[in-house]
Amino acid sequence: MVDHEEQLDWSPMPHQYAVIRRKPPEDAPAGPIIEAVLGGWGSAKTSACAMAFAANAMQYGWNENYKDGNPRAIVCSPTLTLAETNQLRLIRRLLPREAVKKRWGMPKPRILLRNGLEVLCISAQEEYEGDNVVMCWCDEISKPAFADNPSIFTNLVARLRDPKRTQKHTRMWVSGLPTAGWVREMFEVKERDPTRHTSLWSMRLNTKLDAGLRAQILKTTPYGQEATFLEGKWQPLEGALFPQWDDARHLVDDAGEAGLVEVGLDVGNRSAAMIGQRRQIPGSADTRLHIVDEVLGDGLSVAHLLDELDQRLAWKHWHLVPGRSQIAVDPTLRRDELAAIYARYPGVHVEQRKRSDEYYDVERGLRLMGSALRNAAEDRPRLTIARHLARNRRGIVESFVRLRRSPKTGRIMVDDLRDHPNDACRYLACAVLGKQYSRPEVIGSR
Repeated sequence: MVDHEEQLDWSPMPHQYAVIRRKPPEDAPAGPIIEAVLGGWGSAKTSACAMAFAANAMQYGWNENYKDGNPRAIVCSPTLTLAETNQLRLIRRLLPREAVKKRWGMPKPRILLRNGLEVLCISAQEEYEGDNVVMCWCDEISKPAFADNPSIFTNLVARLRDPKRTQKHTRMWVSGLPTAGWVREMFEVKERDPTRHTSLWSMRLNTKLDAGLRAQILKTTPYGQEATFLEGKWQPLEGALFPQWDDARHLVDDAGEAGLVEVGLDVGNRSAAMIGQRRQIPGSADTRLHIVDEVLGDGLSVAHLLDELDQRLAWKHWHLVPGRSQIAVDPTLRRDELAAIYARYPGVHVEQRKRSDEYYDVERGLRLMGSALRNAAEDRPRLTIARHLARNRRGIVESFVRLRRSPKTGRIMVDDLRDHPNDACRYLACAVLGKQYSRPEVIGSR
């Protein structure tokens, strides 16, 4: 006989209901579908995953392919106790009483549903090998148990391969905080992927949260981490060079217009070119620099980089117009390299900073870029990026997210894979935005 706790009412809020009812896209290939539900404290992400898991558990039951066996599902937490109390117990309370046939406690907590599905608890500290499952839910994904050993999660995804199922897809839900590092690298979806979906939730979405609990959460939130722990936004890396970066504000659905462009160049062992266009800020005399494309290469000479740049300009009907466009370059670019640029684009102004120039200093250029991004708080950013560039590996978007300072020295940490697109963007930003950011109130330490 199975004893039951008090059942929970199914009354999901709109943001929870979206997760519960989400089905795999028609073009998703057979195999696992991963749904990451990440958000601030009190955003109701855990209960949403529990509801989605419980609803799907009723569909992944026994069929004749299993013969004397059972289909299996997994719930996984940093510890076995958390898996039992935070996940399995919640799922059990959401299921109809008659749906649960049998339950077991420690040392191997699990339940058996009347439809034949067995739901097991496991710890992220243990290896789960040699089994095939139809569903999985990983909770507290931001805890060190997962982050310190990413192969645990990879292995669980590999378990989602039960060949005896009748459904096309196996399912996985992931819940936790949208922290920097491994979680962001794994679950930030920058372009459409039919096999993955990530939701970022703010605490404010939870209209059922008790006012007293909300106040306590606000009081105990670490200073400077409100955006992540309350609003459910991606946490920047510790010492992030650009903590102002926000995908939602700085990635824009604007792939560029035919016509005049300006270019920033960084030539070296990993050369990069940023192609930008000016946009007028509504209600302001100021300009916004919008990066519409980038050229990335390993070990390209100036001539090879310019060849690739010309090809890209021709494809998009963009033009470097003499007397109107400018090409911003590295202050240390050699004379022969400068001569190649002048010869390729006669009449186009080449902006190369001198030591006496305000933005020759790297730190001042970085502050300018940070100020241009910070204006997004007013929904009037001065620096934006075309959304399609987010899918480029080691490109400008990745550089905004990944570049950081040493927590010990405060100096910029060398990252040869991502420095160059950011340098090219900095040269162009200083050239295009420099005058409007030369005012003392902007350059100051606010």
